[in-house]
Amino acid sequence: MCFRKILLLFLLSLYGFGKDISLDFIKKQPAGVARDFYIWYFIDKNSTSIDEAKQAYDLVFKKTPRIESVMEKKGVIHEMPRDIFCKKLDFDRLKNEDVDCIIYGLKLSNVLTLKQEDVDFLLHKLQDQTQALDLYEQVKILRSDDITNSLMKASAKNFTAIFTGLTYVQKLSLLEKNINPKDLARLLNENNPAFNRVITTIILDAKFDFIKKALSKIEVNSSDTNTFFLLGINELMLQNTTKALNYFKKSQNSAYDPFMRDRALFWQYLVSEDEKYLQELQASTFVDIFSIYANQKLKTTPNYKIISEFDLPKDKKNFEINNPFTWQTARSEVLKLDGEEYENKIKDFLYQDTLPHYLFFLSRKHRYQYNYFIFAYDDPKMWRDNEQKAITYAVARQESHLLPALVSTSYALGMMQIMPFNVMPFARDMGLKNISYFDMFDPKIALKFGSFFLEQLKKEFKHPLFVAYAYNGGPGFLRRTLEKQRLFLQGRKYEPWISLELLPYEESRFYGMRVLANYLIYMQMLNQEVDLKSLLEETLIYKKGK
Repeated sequence: MCFRKILLLFLLSLYGFGKDISLDFIKKQPAGVARDFYIWYFIDKNSTSIDEAKQAYDLVFKKTPRIESVMEKKGVIHEMPRDIFCKKLDFDRLKNEDVDCIIYGLKLSNVLTLKQEDVDFLLHKLQDQTQALDLYEQVKILRSDDITNSLMKASAKNFTAIFTGLTYVQKLSLLEKNINPKDLARLLNENNPAFNRVITTIILDAKFDFIKKALSKIEVNSSDTNTFFLLGINELMLQNTTKALNYFKKSQNSAYDPFMRDRALFWQYLVSEDEKYLQELQASTFVDIFSIYANQKLKTTPNYKIISEFDLPKDKKNFEINNPFTWQTARSEVLKLDGEEYENKIKDFLYQDTLPHYLFFLSRKHRYQYNYFIFAYDDPKMWRDNEQKAITYAVARQESHLLPALVSTSYALGMMQIMPFNVMPFARDMGLKNISYFDMFDPKIALKFGSFFLEQLKKEFKHPLFVAYAYNGGPGFLRRTLEKQRLFLQGRKYEPWISLELLPYEESRFYGMRVLANYLIYMQMLNQEVDLKSLLEETLIYKKGK
């Protein structure tokens, strides 16, 4: 091993990136998710004593099941937080606890099968308790003679709580019957965000046909851009194109996010086939699959600008890019500033190694009006071809804005947000030794790990859109979704675009669209034009009606 590498490993160890993290090191770091990850790692080590584990645990910023689990492995069982304790109680024990505990722990799915004397006891205990008013109403609804009717007469808040608390089978049994459209209109026009999410979940589900049909009999005037949009999708699935266009227009008018605006515009074009919507999309300054499609279809020069070149000094910024605490502190300090102070401070990051950090701050300053695409920390020898490089950077841009030292609340690590449980298996399969979790903060190593995972996904799922879905939601999620053969159907109207909108998991749905747009831009930067329409048609892998 060369002297330079030995020195590097020594310095990394001093900064806590080696495998021997000390309690003293942890105590010196700022509180937050990054330190919680280090605490989790420290407690989990065999060499950490119970006393050290307890001291580290006392520093935890946000206690999670992951932290509790490693403490239990040490033999330290903490008194459960009140809410978790109450949720673990069966009803016979729960009913004798105080009202707050009942609020925490009562499973609404169990209320339907409780004995009447237990229900009476419960209602008596909750009655006239200010903090329990909503739960009292929810229990009464679930024990009414006509539960469906009572549910539809409830407030949007209570409807949502009951819907969320029931099992899937219970939801279907209560809602797969005729629904009064007027009740549904009242609930929707409350524009309750949680209820709106329930409605969008229902629209994306293969069942709940009665509610979907009831939605087509009403006009919703007060809602958010995504709910308006999915109400339009519902109308489209019921072949009510005029109402669908009306909702897409409402979605466009209520959109603050340019992605949501472009999406609504695109669907107005797709349904009406009126090119005026494409021309309006062509004027968009935001890069997404919709504005890309408009420009490719119209054969126009995009109005959006791709900014990828920067005049950078040759020397390096003295900044530890692979230290999550350095980034956490810098981010916190900069975001406290505004105006000229902010502008001057972020220029400190205008160097090659810290260009992603600079663009992070610059994007916030300009409210994401500009489209920055860079190949940060690139090693040209690493890539087999342009496609491999483009999809890796497309995912990295979406996962982390190309920032090397990120830690998510689920402890996903680094530029490619690799989960800890994947680090060692990936390293083994890649033939790499002496790899630790903290190597994921090295951007070049992270790119190799992310690219390796993407290659494994590509072997199974082939298409970059499917690969993006699997990277975000997990390969199991995508397998289960595709096996139902309800999406990406040959011969179905509005395909493949309709399938992009019907993917049931919202995070993956939008993630796939954004990664695909990133991929097209990165391929273009590598002098390889990809036709979006042709690329998406390759996703149509199932025959309609099978």
